[in-house]
Amino acid sequence: MKKHNATPNSNQPNTQAKPRIDARTTTPVEKKPVTTNAPTKSKKRRIPIFTIVLSVWLIAITCFICWFYGKANDYMLHYEDVYQSSMPELVAEDVASHFINYDVDYIMANMNTSPRLSKFETQDEVKTYIDNMINGKNIEYKPSSKYSDSIPTYVVEADNFVVAEFTLCKDLQHPKEFGFPTWQLKDITYYTEPFETVYISAPTNFNVYVNGILLDDTYVCSEEIKPSDESYLMDYNTMPGIHDFYVADLYLEPEVKITDMFGTEVNVEYDTLTDIYSTGYTDQHPEREALEEFAINYTTTFANVISHDDNLENLKPYFPEDSQLYDSISRNTALKYFMAHSDTTIENEEIKEFTVYSEDVVFIEVYIEQHMTVGWNDIEVIPTTSRLYCVKIDGEWKVVSMRF
Repeated sequence: MKKHNATPNSNQPNTQAKPRIDARTTTPVEKKPVTTNAPTKSKKRRIPIFTIVLSVWLIAITCFICWFYGKANDYMLHYEDVYQSSMPELVAEDVASHFINYDVDYIMANMNTSPRLSKFETQDEVKTYIDNMINGKNIEYKPSSKYSDSIPTYVVEADNFVVAEFTLCKDLQHPKEFGFPTWQLKDITYYTEPFETVYISAPTNFNVYVNGILLDDTYVCSEEIKPSDESYLMDYNTMPGIHDFYVADLYLEPEVKITDMFGTEVNVEYDTLTDIYSTGYTDQHPEREALEEFAINYTTTFANVISHDDNLENLKPYFPEDSQLYDSISRNTALKYFMAHSDTTIENEEIKEFTVYSEDVVFIEVYIEQHMTVGWNDIEVIPTTSRLYCVKIDGEWKVVSMRF
C-alpha cells in the first residue's frame, strides 16, 4: 500500500488545525478584539504613600512657618515696645510736663536741695517765686551740655531763660525685659537764688518789720544820723536819729511795715530810683490835741506880750525854770514898738507843722493873726509864726526853744 502525506484537500471543508504550543514555541497568540455593548467597570487609581506624607509634611511646615512668623512678629513688636519704653526721652517728657502744667508742688518735692531760706520767708514765698518764673511762659526742655547716655540731663527754659535742670538715673531694682533699663527722675535742680534785697531808713526809736519779723540791730547798716535841729533842745533832751537797715537773701519783694514809738503803723514810702523804703518822724502823738492847744495858747500869749496886750508874767508858765528863752523875751519885749491900737483879737490859728521826735520831744509850727483896731476903726493884721521845740519835763510840756 502506498502511503501518502496528509495534505489539505480542496474538496474537504477548510478547517484549520490549532497550532500546538510547546515550550519551545514563542509565537504569541493573536487575540482579536472583542466588541460588546455591555458597560465596562473602571479601575481606582491608588495615591502613593510618599505623596501623602509629603503633602502632610508641607502643610505642617507651612503652618509652623506661619505660626513661627506670627510669634516672631509678636516678639519683635514686643521687643520694640520694650525698647522704646526704655528710652529716657519718655521720662524726660513726663518730667517736663510738670513744668508746662506749672506743677510747683511736684518741682519742689523733687528738688535735690531745699531752697535757701532766711527767717523772713517760708516755702510759700519760694512756691510763688517758682510760679512767677514759669507761669504763662513758653516752657521748653532739651538735653544739657552735660548729657550722656548713662546720665541723661536736661535743662528747662522759660521764654529762653534757663530756670531748672533735671537728671535721670537707672532704676536698678526694676529693670525692663531683655535687659533694657528703667529710667526714673533722680532730682531737679531749680535755680532758686534769693536775689532780692531791701534797704529801709527809719528813726532809731521806730520798729521796722520785714514780712512780719521785727528787725534787730544786727540788720542796721549805717551810723545814726542826728537831726540838725537837735541843738535847739540844749540839755533838756535829745532827738533820735535816722539809721538804715539792710536785709538780703529774699526771693520776693518783702512787705515792709514800720511802727512809731507808740506802736502805730506809719506810712512807708518806696523810692524806685534808690530802691529804699523810708519813713520820717511821725506827726501822731497821744497828746496831740492838747499839744496843739498848748502851742496856740503860747503863740497867742507871746504875740500879745510883744504887742503889749498881755502881761509878760503870763508867758512864764510856758517855760522851764531858768529858761534862757524867757529871759531873752523879757529883755527884748520893751524894744518892740507898736502904734496905739485897741480891741486886739486872734484869728486864723493854724498848725503848720507837727513833728513828733519822741514821746517827750515835739516840734510845732503855729501861725496866728492879730487883728488890731487902729485909729478910726481901721483893722491892722499882724501875722505871727512861732516854731516851738516842746519837751515834757516832770510831766508837763514846756517850750525850751524857738526857731526864728
